[in-house]
Amino acid sequence: MREFDLIRRYFAPLATSPGAAGLGDDVAVLEAGEGARIVTTDTIVEGVHFLSADPTETVGRKLVRVNVSDILAKGARPHEALLSLVWPAGRAESELEAFARGLGEDLAAFGVSLIGGDTTGGTDAIVATLTLTGTCLGAGPVRRSGGRSGDGLFVTGAIGAGGRGLRAARGEIEDDDLAGAYRVPRLPAVEVAGLVARHASAAMDVSDGLLGDAAKLAAASGTGAAIALESVPFVGAADTTGERLDMATAGDDYQVLLACRPEGVGALIEEAGAAGVGLTRIGELGSGPGLHLSDRGQPVTLPDSLAFEHQG
Repeated sequence: MREFDLIRRYFAPLATSPGAAGLGDDVAVLEAGEGARIVTTDTIVEGVHFLSADPTETVGRKLVRVNVSDILAKGARPHEALLSLVWPAGRAESELEAFARGLGEDLAAFGVSLIGGDTTGGTDAIVATLTLTGTCLGAGPVRRSGGRSGDGLFVTGAIGAGGRGLRAARGEIEDDDLAGAYRVPRLPAVEVAGLVARHASAAMDVSDGLLGDAAKLAAASGTGAAIALESVPFVGAADTTGERLDMATAGDDYQVLLACRPEGVGALIEEAGAAGVGLTRIGELGSGPGLHLSDRGQPVTLPDSLAFEHQG
């Protein structure tokens, strides 16, 4: 299928913003928002970030969600998107249709309009990049670097769905629900953006593993971090320290990790409950450098690797 026909048939219907001009021009006009505008981009590659056996509809949805999580974690709402797609020439058109359908469903669910991009063919693997803009609900994005010693450390949702879900998707364990959570990540409710904007001193999404991302946030803030593993909300059974470490270092959870000043913790917890955002305190930022772990009151040696790294 020619590029023009592909865009007209599958992606122009997703271009709901007036500035997109129906994807019929070389540029798009960004809508002016009331708050500061931010932008993020993520690429997912077949065989690296998703399995070749994954339905392409879920690939489209995952592409949206890995970007939306970045925007929400900065205290912003997603707004407009640019798609760059490398689609193998030998793939069935029905797979492309399913990809576009999944992409469109989640763009609509998160209130995002596709305003442009690029498509090409000729490779063996699907490579998809989404660039997503967001509008900050506060004065600007909540950076990783704003934490201070004594701030409480919180995480949304549950940790481990990505790691265990990958095992399920590969057939190593039997759990269709977790396999689905790997293919289509379970993001926190969009109301988390307002919580971050109003109450977080520092925040980021959990994409490479809870422990690795906590270490990044602490380092950016110039602090250390102490985490009690028994306090972390894990998916399913995590009865041993080893199981907890495995899930805390797995990637693809796409929850929000945030720090909050001591005086703001009460309001944060109250508003999270009212908004239906699952939120758990897992530790705090400290004055000493590095990451410090404990489990049921006992110190835990850091694992050799704190985070998951995608490899091709």
